[in-house]
Amino acid sequence: MAFGTFALLLTILTNAAVYGQAPVQTQTPQVKEDFKEKELDCFLNANQKISAIQMEAQGEMAKIIEKEGLSVEKFNTMAQAQQTPDSTAKPDPKDVASFQKAAEQISGMQQGLEGKMTKVVEEEGLNVETYMQIAQAYQQSEKVKEVLDKKMKEKQADTATVEQQ
Repeated sequence: MAFGTFALLLTILTNAAVYGQAPVQTQTPQVKEDFKEKELDCFLNANQKISAIQMEAQGEMAKIIEKEGLSVEKFNTMAQAQQTPDSTAKPDPKDVASFQKAAEQISGMQQGLEGKMTKVVEEEGLNVETYMQIAQAYQQSEKVKEVLDKKMKEKQADTATVEQQ
């Protein structure tokens, strides 16, 4: 399944405070850009492992949703409707019950996923706060994005070279 299919699902079900993030502020705070090379390398390693965890979790979430008799698309539509209470669509009560059961099961997965991701970050030599700062900087700082993209390309080239040997 494509990542985009689950973007809404993960956005809705993932608690923004997973890693102790502050609530969204109206003013954009200054983004840290002065990370050490080792921190950026650790971030890339951790991020690669976290992506694998997320992909596996997405597959499990899809199975839960489908087991309850809903498509992922319908689940996402219902989740989005809950986020906009003025929605005029009235879903089938049976679908609502299926949605609730699936959402509860998926929500129950959260703590385990958070624990796995935290462990990966720490095993790679970062604390969660630094990982989150780098992730934020990647999204908001062209400088950090360029450095990380370059490192990613180098890492991929190194992996390809090793595989060819």
